[in-house]
Amino acid sequence: MILKALLESYPKIPTRFHRNFELKLESYNLVWGAKGIGKTALVLRYYKDTKNPLYINLEDCRLNPKEDLKSLWDFCQNQSITCLILDNYTPDFQLPQNLTSLLPNLNLTLISQIPYEIPHFHTLEIPPITFREYYHSHKIPPQEAFSAFIKYGNLYEAEFLQEYKGEFLKNLCEDKVDFWILKNLLLCLGQKVSSHQIFTKLKKEGKLSKDRFYEYCGFLKASRRLFWVEKFEHHFAPKKLYFWDFTLKNAISFERNFTLLFENMVFLELLYTFKNQVFYTDKLDFYLPQSAMGILCVPFIQPQILEQKLAKITKEREFCDKFMILNLNESRKGESLGMPYEILPFHQFALQN
Repeated sequence: MILKALLESYPKIPTRFHRNFELKLESYNLVWGAKGIGKTALVLRYYKDTKNPLYINLEDCRLNPKEDLKSLWDFCQNQSITCLILDNYTPDFQLPQNLTSLLPNLNLTLISQIPYEIPHFHTLEIPPITFREYYHSHKIPPQEAFSAFIKYGNLYEAEFLQEYKGEFLKNLCEDKVDFWILKNLLLCLGQKVSSHQIFTKLKKEGKLSKDRFYEYCGFLKASRRLFWVEKFEHHFAPKKLYFWDFTLKNAISFERNFTLLFENMVFLELLYTFKNQVFYTDKLDFYLPQSAMGILCVPFIQPQILEQKLAKITKEREFCDKFMILNLNESRKGESLGMPYEILPFHQFALQN
């Protein structure tokens, strides 16, 4: 019997590296986030001491969920299952309406890429690995951790994925059209661009419907694989484009732009560690209204060029209390036209409380 086989083949919990992220789960949960960030491993580790757990990957190629899982809920009841994990969940797999009364003692956790709204379910987003988490997980000196983080990026167990991220990206896509769209989006990393501009470019290269393009872009945004950063107080201006792993462009292009990669890394830290609303302006890479802070991403500091860049920041001075210049290894404070600024290495900034 398939359900019995699934019960007896509960996955092993990864031991080499695990995320330093605290889960707070309730009886019914939807845990969601982008592909490759370790959602499944986190959930399996959370329930590691639970008796009689059942794990089912709804995308397991050996399964036909509609047929093979017809008796799932009766099976859980008969086998006294206390914990059920359904991975790669989508609404195509229907949950019973009377679930709470049918299995009152069951802890049910759904793992998905999109935050579906399900009544009575606690929804929790799992972010990509930030530098702060990477550092606390690996327990090595900050500069050494930072060098490794730049190399491997934000994905779970990225050390294993680095050489295969191109294939990883292909496997994420349903078909060649999706990969074609994703690849062209990645090529726009950090650029100020509109979705219409990208669509127009693709239309010149091959056959593509507007519905198909915007539907896939919507999925990437909903699953937090892609982020469109708005210009402050200019909602309809072109947006800056970033991704859930700042190293992904290197997997699909020989072109290297470390400054844009660095920007993407800073953006993810601002979004997930500091939980700030992030914008950009004409002269600032990022603006954080909550703290009235302007941020410049300058990996390699050249004092004269930096001073020229700061001097060009004019109208932003009206709504910024200070500027932060994030770089690789330099630390000092200064002032430009009466506005204080601080130069700080990224790893120090990311590890601040």
